Amino acid sequence: MRRLMACLLAALCIAAALPACAETGYGFLITRQYNGQTYYARPSGELTTVLLIGYDHNAEGQLEELHGYSNGGQADFLLLVVLDHRYDQIHLLQIDRDTMARVRVTDAKGRQHDRSAIQICLAHAYGNTREANNANTVLAVETLLGIEAADDGACIDWYMAMDISGISRLNDLLGGVTITIREDLTQIDPAMTAGARLTLTGDQAEKFCRSRRGVGDQTNASRMERQKQYMEAASGRLLELSRADADYGLKLLDGMGVIYDMAAQSYGGYSFGPAYEGTETGDAAGRWLMTSAQRKTIVAALANALDYELLETETLPGEHSLGTNGYIRYDLEKDAGVHWALSVFYRNEE
Repeated sequence: MRRLMACLLAALCIAAALPACAETGYGFLITRQYNGQTYYARPSGELTTVLLIGYDHNAEGQLEELHGYSNGGQADFLLLVVLDHRYDQIHLLQIDRDTMARVRVTDAKGRQHDRSAIQICLAHAYGNTREANNANTVLAVETLLGIEAADDGACIDWYMAMDISGISRLNDLLGGVTITIREDLTQIDPAMTAGARLTLTGDQAEKFCRSRRGVGDQTNASRMERQKQYMEAASGRLLELSRADADYGLKLLDGMGVIYDMAAQSYGGYSFGPAYEGTETGDAAGRWLMTSAQRKTIVAALANALDYELLETETLPGEHSLGTNGYIRYDLEKDAGVHWALSVFYRNEE
């Protein structure tokens, strides 16, 4: 339990036992055809899927307007966690924020339009509430993997999302996270020389995980590596603190100011658009964390995953390039998302 709690919460830095979509039977199409082979869905009770979202309202050094239908911030950190209850394993899929994906968009009046092929990080921008921003991000990831409800009949069980400005708060609640600087980062902090071993302050942790412009090669790939490094170090720190206090992980959640997604809990699924009263996009003072799971669901999922093997973090193969609009794009290899989903959520023999 402590080990998985460390993984989940540390991943939110860069930011159930009952599935939301199917409590019994199969959460996916029972069979799927791919490359001439038949794949058989694994029973929903074998898997729990959680999407961790770290989003940012700071663009090019400027804080964006926090209200409206396209100002929910960009999801710079996306990590899909799959708890495999049959094989006692934890799968981690880190998704590049520049991945080109089919994303649902809205206009200035909140009207939904056809999906656009844009960077997946922009999915979080659309919607006038934090619940809607997160729901749209969940849908974009499901679509990328070919498991959206309209296609495969499945959906991600629940999510945990954090405003990336909360990194400083989380780092300080952990009492500081110690890392070794792997490259010269003195552009963002004079103390971050290559090879230096530092216990980061909250401000340093935010710069380390958040900075991209003017840092190193300025690519998101390099920033993802720093986020992964920080996540692993923070996991160790949280595990250390949890050994001394079994309830420390939940205390940390409370310290981050958890907001529970009203739509997911009231209607049994994610909601997009103004059909219900949600949490304003700008309502973040002292409350950096939102989840669609209930507190007891999180505790139950963690308990079920006691001593699971934490597998190596995976990414989807693709290629970075400069788009015609002047922004970096990451184009996946053909069917990369679907192939990964089939390898985790399906088996190719009866």
